[in-house]
Amino acid sequence: MNPFTIDNSDFQFLLDSVGETVIIDNVSKKCIVNNAEIGDYEEKYIYTLDSIQRGNLIVYNGKNYLIVSDITEGKMYKKALMRKTNETIHIEQTEQRLIGYNDFGEPIYETIVVASIDVPIIVDKYTFKIDDFAPIRVPENQIIVTMQNNETNKSKFTVNTTFEVMDKTWKVINVDLTRTGLLILTCELS
Repeated sequence: MNPFTIDNSDFQFLLDSVGETVIIDNVSKKCIVNNAEIGDYEEKYIYTLDSIQRGNLIVYNGKNYLIVSDITEGKMYKKALMRKTNETIHIEQTEQRLIGYNDFGEPIYETIVVASIDVPIIVDKYTFKIDDFAPIRVPENQIIVTMQNNETNKSKFTVNTTFEVMDKTWKVINVDLTRTGLLILTCELS
């Protein structure tokens, strides 16, 4: 017996003993969460036996986090860095409904909201740090928005799309898909 060898049953015991239930993309999972380095962002490490990937949306202690790192797969568990989202974009899906006709026989439409979703995002004035290099600052009238890359977000946030966040209207000027699982938008004041 090697006392320094840990197998999956040992990690499962840790999960059962000190693990916390989090929601990963709307599914409850048992994980171990601990703080990352103290820095500019609220970041935490997540450890689990379940499958995780960059871009997963995690709900932990009522707060939204995005997995922003590659997944480190050890012999017994998966580990990733997750960052707390700091804003939400509220998207309303509307449709026009005919409610009648005016005196000239022209149709009158009413716009109604048929669905709405909230998209948790990370808004920043810097691009992601790569290794230990200094972050790159974007121009004063621009922000970097990072969100989960899914079909809904990919179809809603294309170049020239506008949205409201931080009490301002922003226009997407670039969509970066180089980080699997994440949709990284460069936006400017509209």
